[in-house]
Amino acid sequence: MTSAATRTRLAFIAGLTFFLGVLAALLWGLWLIVVWMTAANQVPVNNLMIQGEHHHLSREAVRDSVLELPGVGNFFALEVDQVQQQLQALPWVYQASVRKQWPDTVRVYIVEQQPVARWNYNALLNVHGEVFQATAEQLDLVSLSGPDEESARVLTEYKQIKKFLQPKGYDIAQIHLTPRRSWELTLNGDITLLLGREDIAARLQRFVDVYPDIDQRERVAYLDLRYDTGLAVGWKQDEETDNDQKRGKKPDRRA
Repeated sequence: MTSAATRTRLAFIAGLTFFLGVLAALLWGLWLIVVWMTAANQVPVNNLMIQGEHHHLSREAVRDSVLELPGVGNFFALEVDQVQQQLQALPWVYQASVRKQWPDTVRVYIVEQQPVARWNYNALLNVHGEVFQATAEQLDLVSLSGPDEESARVLTEYKQIKKFLQPKGYDIAQIHLTPRRSWELTLNGDITLLLGREDIAARLQRFVDVYPDIDQRERVAYLDLRYDTGLAVGWKQDEETDNDQKRGKKPDRRA
């Protein structure tokens, strides 16, 4: 009885030892494979495929940005999330998606920023009203300005005013939202409209109705539409001498 139990125990220990030995060998082999796979130049990334429609972002800029990352020389060591973050930091990139394709390819799809306006003279606005930094000297864009947190609102207001004025032959050069949330609009020809904070549509309609009947329109520097009725005209020759003083006067009844 004792002898049979001893043999059974020895067989169990031998089997367990063999199993652990095989398991250790497998783990060791797997570790060697991982070391080999992640070693530089063992499984290199040979192809970088860049997809998407791009007008301002060069493929060279994308490629150089990816090549700066550690681990880029190895397919397995390259971190997809890290590549994505690196690309989305580029000035003209709105969104980037990255995936690896066995055995040696990284696919990048980039959605480019779509600029619709200049913002505060040193930045741009995209179609969503979001501020981004990029160089765009060659683009002919309207100039919008105001508090950064109001960028989307300013863009929305610009679209509405443009929809109203453009069919009537007036092109917008600049829209400014002051810190007091008052609207100022400059048309091509350097004519400024002071619109105030309220009743913007009604005041624009008043401008459209009255402006064609003003004599010597080429001398108009600004129109103050912040009155309940009527408007005030500032002339360019007055502007050369005492414009600051005249513009500093506040209407008695304005929004």
